Amino acid sequence: MQDKKTAAQNIIQNNALFAAAGGAIPIPLLDIGAVTLVQLDMLKSLCHLHDVDYSELQGKAIISALSGSIMARFSSSFFKMVPGIGSLLGGLSMAAFSAANTYSLGKVFDHLLAKYGSLDQFDIEEIKRVFQEEFEKGKRFFQQYREKQ
Repeated sequence: MQDKKTAAQNIIQNNALFAAAGGAIPIPLLDIGAVTLVQLDMLKSLCHLHDVDYSELQGKAIISALSGSIMARFSSSFFKMVPGIGSLLGGLSMAAFSAANTYSLGKVFDHLLAKYGSLDQFDIEEIKRVFQEEFEKGKRFFQQYREKQ
């Protein structure tokens, strides 16, 4: 049986790839909904792994607060409205952003759950720092995955 760290990493990486697929949906706003559902499911899985009660309402609030760059999500989504090339480029940028964002959210959630045993208490500055570091790692993870394909 795998340890929690390995299990958490598998949950995070799998959901980052699912989020990339959701972000590549060529229909504006549907992509954002798909990615959000993947992120909520990832949070639920991480809570289960750490034996923490899951609250969808709390999950949505934390995802919204940490994702902060919601305008980047919307701009990539609306870029898809440009006929032909817009759909392709918007889908690719939204897929990469969605993977990196989901990866970093997963790492933040795992960090909170492992350190505090809940999502109720945390230092926002610590979380912002972890999120930024993990976002860069998430971009590298997705880039390496794409290069292998």
